[in-house]
Amino acid sequence: MWDDAFDGDINIVEVYVSVLRRKIDAPFGRRTIHTVRGVGYRLDHDQASA
Repeated sequence: MWDDAFDGDINIVEVYVSVLRRKIDAPFGRRTIHTVRGVGYRLDHDQASA
């Protein structure tokens, strides 16, 4: 995703997905953002956490 000239944190996407999960999932007891290993992330319909 990043070229060799990128001088930032390589985990920036994971950091912001974590922030989103804390803001839109955790307070409401749901899991809408799912990690798809080797692909990225998937946003699902509202699902109550188990």
